[in-house]
Amino acid sequence: MEVVDTREGYNFKITGSKTFAVLAGRDDVVFCPFCYSQVGLDDDRCSSCGKNIPELIYYHGDDDTWIASGNE
Repeated sequence: MEVVDTREGYNFKITGSKTFAVLAGRDDVVFCPFCYSQVGLDDDRCSSCGKNIPELIYYHGDDDTWIASGNE
């Protein structure tokens, strides 16, 4: 599990077994949820930061963070 920094204007979109960042109101282009570089729907790993695209990103209310799981 890893903390994900959220950026204003982006949401998360689950597609199959991966969760990407997308621009709010426009989900036809997907981005790495860690570095926000554009990636493809078929990509398992971001070519910019090298991190795996996570299966799920969920909110952890105890410390007000977003956590990525399944990206080991």
